[in-house]
Amino acid sequence: MITPIQQGTFARGVSGSFQFSGSLTVFFPAYNDAPSLPSLLERTFDTVRRFVADFEVIVVNDGSYDDTARVLEDLAVQYAPHLRVITHPRNLGYGAALRTGFHAATKDYVFYTDGDGQYDPADLEHFLRVAGPDTGLVNGYKLTRNDPWHRIAIGWLYNQFARWLFGIHLRDIDCDFRLIRRSVFDPAALRSTGGTICVELVRNLELSGAPVIELPVRHYAREHGRSQFFRVRSLAITFFQLLQVFYRLVVLPAFSPELPQPRPARSHLVWVGILIAILSTFAYARALSLPFIADDYVQIQLARDYGPVSKWSALAQDALYRCRATSLVMTYWIEQVFGLKPIYFNLASLLLHIVNALLVFALGYWRSVGWKLSAIAAAYFAISQRHSEAVIWFAAVPELLVFCFVLTSFLCWIAWLQAQKPALLWYLAAFASYMAALLSKESAVALVPLLALALLVSREVSWKRIGAMLPFAAAAGGYFALIYAARNNHLHFNDGTFSLSAPVFEVILRSSWGLLWVWGAVGLLLAALRFLSLSPRIFVSGLGWMIISLVPYSFLTYMPRVPSRHTYLASVGLSLIVAASLVALRQRVAFRKPWLVPAVVAVIFLHETGYIWTVLHRRYELRAQPTELLLNTARTAGPSIFANCFPYSHYVADYALMIEFPENAALHFENSPEAAKQPASQNFCNDLAQGTRY
Repeated sequence: MITPIQQGTFARGVSGSFQFSGSLTVFFPAYNDAPSLPSLLERTFDTVRRFVADFEVIVVNDGSYDDTARVLEDLAVQYAPHLRVITHPRNLGYGAALRTGFHAATKDYVFYTDGDGQYDPADLEHFLRVAGPDTGLVNGYKLTRNDPWHRIAIGWLYNQFARWLFGIHLRDIDCDFRLIRRSVFDPAALRSTGGTICVELVRNLELSGAPVIELPVRHYAREHGRSQFFRVRSLAITFFQLLQVFYRLVVLPAFSPELPQPRPARSHLVWVGILIAILSTFAYARALSLPFIADDYVQIQLARDYGPVSKWSALAQDALYRCRATSLVMTYWIEQVFGLKPIYFNLASLLLHIVNALLVFALGYWRSVGWKLSAIAAAYFAISQRHSEAVIWFAAVPELLVFCFVLTSFLCWIAWLQAQKPALLWYLAAFASYMAALLSKESAVALVPLLALALLVSREVSWKRIGAMLPFAAAAGGYFALIYAARNNHLHFNDGTFSLSAPVFEVILRSSWGLLWVWGAVGLLLAALRFLSLSPRIFVSGLGWMIISLVPYSFLTYMPRVPSRHTYLASVGLSLIVAASLVALRQRVAFRKPWLVPAVVAVIFLHETGYIWTVLHRRYELRAQPTELLLNTARTAGPSIFANCFPYSHYVADYALMIEFPENAALHFENSPEAAKQPASQNFCNDLAQGTRY
């Protein structure tokens, strides 16, 4: 707990009858501070001699090249035996000087401030007066900073950034005027050699749980020398050191199996979220340049037919496309706002993927998963190539939207489950999100067994909670009943796409193995060989989530396993298994081979993103090639276009021509044996996008 003492209570000229009960080490890091040291030490000894019976003073000469060494020789004689001088043979940095001072200290309390004379050691009296036997830190904050304006601005930015990044509550990290109880921290925990050691120090002291007090101090303009911190090179070094400290103090402990997992600071959640967004963008950035691919034109035309508010009544009558209402409305408005440029549609898919990856990270709120595991799972989900079709192919945008609403509903359900008090709003939000999911894709019905999975894994099963699932189950049942009642007019019941007699179990087995390969399979294999110890709870959650999410797609009949775009929701289960495997691997090799986990993470990253950027990108280029060739032909040929091979349905060709050339109603496309006999007949197929060759 931090106790601020306001400026109004900062009295001057306090009676000298006060006596500090503890012993005290005072030390100063000094670098080229010869002009300021004599007066600084004079005021220091005048203060501590009056208030402290058992004390020592140390000056750490950090490789100064001015007269500091000579001045300190004279001062050591003058203040013997209380003054000790420790000299670094060369300049090692501010952090190294502080570490030397802390290691050299032998008393109960340690006070330090800079050797440049910008702080008055007489203010130490007020720190000694407020320090109780349990106080861990008395930290100063500058009443007024007497520096040039650019130093004030940079210092303020640095202070705010460091406080936010590390979740530090002290108002002035940059004020090096501190009284510390030596027993509350281990100097060996300090690693920084630069100014970032202050961040390490105050963060460790805050985490110690010892009381912290803040007092105002006077700050004076520098009379001699120049600050080493406010140079461009020093600022750049400090920034990178700050990131190193963040990695060491925040990221690495998050992977440590020995430490408890407290609720992360808000700044840590933000930084992990930014990292997940960067990973998602990097993995799929190249796909932004792709043109429309086949059914993208069907999606755009359907959006024109059903997207406007005036067409929603017609949409409600369509048994198939009312189940994709959210994607059609979204597609309609993308075209209305940005036009028909593919970049904007591709960007919308990427942004949805980023949001969905962040929702996977939000699973950390579920106590059965935790933030450490959810962060790793979200990072893997962000770059996974297994579900790339859902992200890259805009016509698969219903998968992104149903995922978004299903996961939002699931998270609201978890919030309702874990609430200490009745939380009706969370429950209502879960149900509202589920309604949006049902308007996005039929696979939304998978949410009901996922809610049951959450009850089982969280061990929250009760009749009340089972009863709370009934509205979700009723909505799913009614939803399917409406679809089945319209089966005679439903496209997918009549074109061979969907069948209730499909080999469901065979499809699930094939699809599960295909989704797990390669990294999920490796993790499960190592667990089966007992090289890794996977958490049973996470194993059940991951594998259960994966299978439940695949079931709605296992009634499709046009492939022996679920297409990759339909594995998007199931990839959450895969991501949890991969994350649990990496955590278990770290537990196994943390001390013997600490480099192994970073190496494995690097290999996974290169494999997933490299595959998307090379092999998969080429595949999507080939898939887009037939319609691109068709449109180029329409620009140069006559109104009739004949094909001896076209890999997609006639609707794709008609809609592509209609959308791209709305003013040319005479355009006609034909793909048939008769069309193949025409002299201008073309082959629009390629090695990947294959069709019947006439």
